[in-house]
Amino acid sequence: MGPIHDRAQRIAIMGELAGGILHEFNNILTVVSGTIDILALAAAERPQLAAVVRLIDEAAIRGSRLTSYFQTFERGQPPRYREVDVGSLLSDVERLLRPTLEGRTEITCSVAAALPNAAADPGLLLVAILSVAVAVHRAMPHGGSIALGARVVAGEEADDEHIAIMLDAMSHGNVDNFSKRIFDGLDMAETWVEQSGAHLRIVRQTGHDASFELHLAKASIDPEPLAER
Repeated sequence: MGPIHDRAQRIAIMGELAGGILHEFNNILTVVSGTIDILALAAAERPQLAAVVRLIDEAAIRGSRLTSYFQTFERGQPPRYREVDVGSLLSDVERLLRPTLEGRTEITCSVAAALPNAAADPGLLLVAILSVAVAVHRAMPHGGSIALGARVVAGEEADDEHIAIMLDAMSHGNVDNFSKRIFDGLDMAETWVEQSGAHLRIVRQTGHDASFELHLAKASIDPEPLAER
């Protein structure tokens, strides 16, 4: 058995364990969250300790949110569209990507101010964005940069505004078959993008850079028509 087979086995084992790991991690977060109020009362008159308690609380909330997203994805449930804070979701994506990109690809994130919520399945959208970013990262053997962003864009009709999540990638130097390298890794990502309620658009592609946009309906609009375009 070669290294490729061994790696495939490890991935398969981790896939089988993922559900249990997420469940146990959620249990740990529940214990942490349950003690926050007690710690807050104990630190009420000690500002330095109160600041630490707030950091723990914020980390627990973020961890609980991510666990919920991944548990929904892992269970393979039908898409459930709801209001999604795109800024918070992209912040989670940025944090998750930093260790994944192995320090070879720089990751930045910038979101327009007062961005309205989107209508999407947050778990599928999170995994979709991660998958597109990882596909781009793998297509840049010499490293590069990925910039995430989000803004409101006008639709084809009046009052048809929607939200665009941008992913701009720049490779360090030209890469042979750069576009093909990216698209070879996008098969599952495209499926998750569509199921999340988004529509993937290729804005630009050259031998050293590429730009993608995921268009989402605003939370007050039914996302189904957008997902089917």
